[in-house]
Amino acid sequence: MCEPTLTGSFGLAPTPPPLNEQMLQVVKCPLCLEPYREPKVLACFHSFCKSCLERQMDDNCAEKIVCPQCRVETQLSIQLGIESLLTDYGLESVMTRQNLADDKGLIFGSPSSTSSSPPLIEPPSYDQNSNKNSSCTGCKSGELASAFCQDCTHFLCANCTLAHQYMHCFEGHRVDQLSQEDAAALAAAFAEKNACKCIQHRSQPLRYFCLTCNLAICMECTQVDHVQPTHQYELISDVADKQMAIMETLVQDARLKHSELLETYKMVDAAQNRLSCSLTRAHQNVDDATQTLIRIIEDNRRQIIKDLDNAYGAKQLQLTVIDKKVQQMAEKLAQTIEFTSRLVKYAAPTEVMVFKQLLHTRLQVYFSFNPDSNNILQTTCELDFPPLNSNVARQQIISIMGLVRGASEWPQGTISSANAGMPPAPIGRPASRQLTRSVAATNGALPVNNFSDSNLVRPKNEYGGSSQSLGTFVTVDNGFSNQYEKWSMGLEPASGLQLAESPDLELEKNMGISNLYPPRAQIKRQKMIYHCKFGEFGVMEGQFTEPSGVAVNAQNDIIVADTNNHRIQVFDKEGRFKFQFGECGKRDGQLLYPNRVAVNRLTGDFIVTERSPTHQIQIYNQYGQFLRKFGANILQHPRGVCVDSKGRIIVIECKVMRVIIFDMFGNILQKFSCSRYLEFPNGVCTNHKQEILISDNRAHCIKVFNYDGQFVRQIGGEGITNYPIGVGINYAGDVVVADNHNNFNLTVFSQDGTMISALESKVKHAQCFDVALVEDGSVVLASKDYRLYLYRYQSSGTTTAGAATTGSPK
Repeated sequence: MCEPTLTGSFGLAPTPPPLNEQMLQVVKCPLCLEPYREPKVLACFHSFCKSCLERQMDDNCAEKIVCPQCRVETQLSIQLGIESLLTDYGLESVMTRQNLADDKGLIFGSPSSTSSSPPLIEPPSYDQNSNKNSSCTGCKSGELASAFCQDCTHFLCANCTLAHQYMHCFEGHRVDQLSQEDAAALAAAFAEKNACKCIQHRSQPLRYFCLTCNLAICMECTQVDHVQPTHQYELISDVADKQMAIMETLVQDARLKHSELLETYKMVDAAQNRLSCSLTRAHQNVDDATQTLIRIIEDNRRQIIKDLDNAYGAKQLQLTVIDKKVQQMAEKLAQTIEFTSRLVKYAAPTEVMVFKQLLHTRLQVYFSFNPDSNNILQTTCELDFPPLNSNVARQQIISIMGLVRGASEWPQGTISSANAGMPPAPIGRPASRQLTRSVAATNGALPVNNFSDSNLVRPKNEYGGSSQSLGTFVTVDNGFSNQYEKWSMGLEPASGLQLAESPDLELEKNMGISNLYPPRAQIKRQKMIYHCKFGEFGVMEGQFTEPSGVAVNAQNDIIVADTNNHRIQVFDKEGRFKFQFGECGKRDGQLLYPNRVAVNRLTGDFIVTERSPTHQIQIYNQYGQFLRKFGANILQHPRGVCVDSKGRIIVIECKVMRVIIFDMFGNILQKFSCSRYLEFPNGVCTNHKQEILISDNRAHCIKVFNYDGQFVRQIGGEGITNYPIGVGINYAGDVVVADNHNNFNLTVFSQDGTMISALESKVKHAQCFDVALVEDGSVVLASKDYRLYLYRYQSSGTTTAGAATTGSPK
């Protein structure tokens, strides 16, 4: 019989702590979701079953394997393949302990024990220098072993041997009685079988530790590659305590570094939030400044038109007076000429002489008549207004709008995505930014027109966001008397525009331009925090470059339109990735800038809208298989989409302000214009009353229409739902409005517009894309920081599944 020695822990550490639930989850392979079988560890320290890794191997490349989780490559030995990977001994130990824990009800302790006892967590160590017999491993009594079960592979004391003889669960087990020599031999063989083997010499157990190479080695290694005195090595049992202490110190240092990284992550997250908030404020300031300038220009236009009309009227009056005088004189002269001609022709000379003095006097008066005594006709009779010099006007506008602050803080030259720790550049974008500027020429500020990013000139609520930050504004003229912090008019008194004459500007001067947002009503909003967050920047699974649309299906799966990655990703309600579909292109099954997504709850089909250049609708089944597409020749600017309870697709278009209703096959059922009522629609949903609810971002409210296009009512308003980004109807039939003004806010209304509750996020969110409602009373928020957040705005007990009468909870 073999003699085992169990070379477990060398007496280095106390008994390991008991397994907790979290540790029990670790023992499942993330690929097969089954308990580990021969766990192998990769270079990135992710562990998988040996068989699972063999299935992941590329037949064309046996020299490396890519980690299924983090995509890091691990080099393999060409001869050994997967066998060249190290075994995850920690996982093996956890698996062993779990298996022993599972068997604790089958192995009993001594009769004196008050309860059944589980086996030892670690197999007992065997001291080769000790003459004592092996202890019982079937219970925790510590009694000497007198037998060995070949089926349980446990040393048995007398009580355990008795249990094996009489209990049905041990029927058929082969139990051998042991002498002291047999027990020692069996323990030695058992230890030899389970000892760690050398990576290079596969049959040799690891017994030494090379202090020079910091590596565990075998006997053969000491004779070939680690020969003294070049290499210093000692028995593992002699240096294990010291090396384990060093490992513990390294782990503690690693934990400190991890804590520092987490703090840095929080700081980056906070900086991103501040940056997004500053971008929102800057966009708002730019829009407000633009609107102010437009009002001033419009007032000036009206005044100039009025002056032109007055000048035209005065000149026209003068010409009319002259015209009237000329007409009167011409008539009198014509009458005199006719009379005189007739008199000379038919009268006798004596008769003619009678009228000579009268006619002479009258004609002399006529001859001296001057219709334009004031020389009006000698002056110009044309009105003139000089054409606009576009270059000068552009420079004036740049001076008026002000400069971007915060730009001087950016490092000069090229900022590499890789070197600066930035996320990898998305598809179709350069991998670095060139910041070419002269700080000395601009006093550390950049003119607005120096930014090449076309997103800077978009309306602030259009899809997509700028890749640069605007910051706040400073004035161009440091000597100007009024220094505005937000933005500066920057005009000299001789610039030609009398700003003080504008009543709007006087009002702004009196009130101050500290905050140009619409006034917010005094609403007490409850704080809410997110319970789930997932996503990051990138092109891999679970990563986004622009998550501009989000929806939820009947299984509470979260569907995300990843616009710039040209795909749809599907996650479960915990944020775990399930699958994706779509790729860049215009063929069937391909997507091009999908910006919104909705779900037909009757069939589970996904309805995807695409923005320019295709601006069409595509339908996919619940498994992501392409079904059909339509609308490319009908839609122009699809902005929001939902599906009602009868499977009809409702699309709202911005810019053209139009609603189009399709059936699932692309036939138009109804369409109507809403240009009289909408300013910038960005979300849509329906209720059970055949009504369409549209969120209007710039009108700060929800507009309700029936299916015939008739305006019904308004929900919310300025100060309550400022800049809404989406609307939905939850499963209690309440209208939930999400807005992104200063914070992420939710306002819940009844169907008739009565406000029920108001909430706001504890975390600042700026520049959000879209929202969708979940059955459990949560809302999914797609943010421009490439993440999705789940907020619970009501307890699950208040939702009513029977009230789910909307076409889509989006």
